[in-house]
Amino acid sequence: MEFNQGSFDFDSPGDNSGYRKWQEELDRMKKQFETRYGIILGSRVRLILTGEGTPLEGIITLCDSKEPKKRSKLHLRMGKREFILAEIESVMRL
Repeated sequence: MEFNQGSFDFDSPGDNSGYRKWQEELDRMKKQFETRYGIILGSRVRLILTGEGTPLEGIITLCDSKEPKKRSKLHLRMGKREFILAEIESVMRL
C-alpha cells in the first residue's frame, strides 16, 4: 500500500495544498486499514506480527511520522512499538 508522494514544486503558490493532499492520502490509507480489518484505529486490539508468536495487546494508533522515508507507508503504533501494515499477521478487536 505504497504511494508516490511526488516532488516539491518551488514555483507553486504559497498555500498548504501539498500538505492537505498528503493528509488526505494518509486518511485514505487509514480508512483502507479500518475497512480491511474491521478495526477502528484507537481501539483496543490483540495482534500478531509476522515472524512473532507472542501476541501484542493494546490500543492501535496511527504514527504521525515527520521522517520523509516513513511517510510512504501506513505506520502504526501500539505503545512504543511501531510497525507497518504489511507486518500484521492477524488482528482481533478486544
